[in-house]
Amino acid sequence: MDPPASASRVFCSRILSMVNVDDVNAIILAQKNMLDRFEKTNEMLVNFNNLSNARLQQMSERFLHHTRTLTEMKRDLDSIFRRIRTLKGKLARQYPEAFSHAVGKLSIKRLKTEGCTQQWLPSILVSISSEGGQVLEVEQDGVQT
Repeated sequence: MDPPASASRVFCSRILSMVNVDDVNAIILAQKNMLDRFEKTNEMLVNFNNLSNARLQQMSERFLHHTRTLTEMKRDLDSIFRRIRTLKGKLARQYPEAFSHAVGKLSIKRLKTEGCTQQWLPSILVSISSEGGQVLEVEQDGVQT
């Protein structure tokens, strides 16, 4: 005689009899197709990441080079402006009248060429006529002189 069927065997056999084998095979096939697609997509993403990392490395090197160049240029410009300030100071001490006259003329000329009508110079507001570039009024610290 057959050995008595256990409860677990009966349960499994009934579940298996309820499932359609063709449906299970279709599900397995669909899962394999999705797995292939995901693997291809993953491979494409890996390639994209590798290309992106290479491009990032190139751009980082260029950025570092440009940053160094800009830093060097700033240092050079700071040095140049410091020398100019030193020369201006020497000229202002040696020739104070000529220097102040030249600075005033340069300021007025610059304002005319830039098309400005007012410019704040150190604590002095100079208003310039749009016709002849003549000084109409000079105010120092808000007091008209």
